[in-house]
Amino acid sequence: MNNKITILSCAGLVATVLSSGALADLENQAMAHVFVDVDPNIAVMALTGNVDLGSVQIGSFDGNAIFRVDANEEAVMLGVATTHLYKGNDPFNNDVAPLPVDRLRGAVIDPANANPIEGASNVAQYGGAVVVDTSYGPMEGFRTNDITFESSQNGHFSQDVSVTVGWDQPDPEQVQGQYSGYIVLYSALVGNTGPL
Repeated sequence: MNNKITILSCAGLVATVLSSGALADLENQAMAHVFVDVDPNIAVMALTGNVDLGSVQIGSFDGNAIFRVDANEEAVMLGVATTHLYKGNDPFNNDVAPLPVDRLRGAVIDPANANPIEGASNVAQYGGAVVVDTSYGPMEGFRTNDITFESSQNGHFSQDVSVTVGWDQPDPEQVQGQYSGYIVLYSALVGNTGPL
C-alpha cells in the first residue's frame, strides 16, 4: 500500500512540476517553419501596337515590331507568327487577295540583351501555315521555328525584343488601299513542355 502511495505521490509531483514550468514563464514563444516555391513565369506584350509599313507599289517590303519579354529565368524560347495583310483588315473578303508573307526572308528576332544559344541564327524560318485568331477574325499566315535565347542579365530575361518580318506585293494590278495584319511573338521558358 505504501508503495502505491509513494508512486502516486511521485507521479503527482512530476505532473505539478511540469505544468508549473509551462505556466511559470511570463513570456513565451514558439516557431513554425514555413516555405513557398516561386514558380517560373514569363510574360510578353507588344510595345508597338500599330506599325506603319509605309507604302509599296510592287515587290517585297518589311516591318518591325517591338515586344517586351519578362521572365524569371535567363533562357527563353521565342518564335513568330506573321499573318498575310488583308485589305481593310477584313479576312473574310474573298474579292481581294491578301498580300502574302515573304516566307523566304524568315523572321529576325533580336533581343536587346540576349543571344541565340549554341551559335544558332536569330533568323527564324517559317514552317507550316497557321491561323491567328484576331479581334477582326481568323487571319491566315505562317509560323516560324522557336529559337532559344540566353539573357546576359543575372537570373532573369527582362528586355525589349525587336521582330522584323517581310511581305510581298506581287501583282502590279493589286487593288489599291490599306492592307493590314499581325505579327505575333510567342515566348516560353526553356523547361516548358507544351507548345508555344
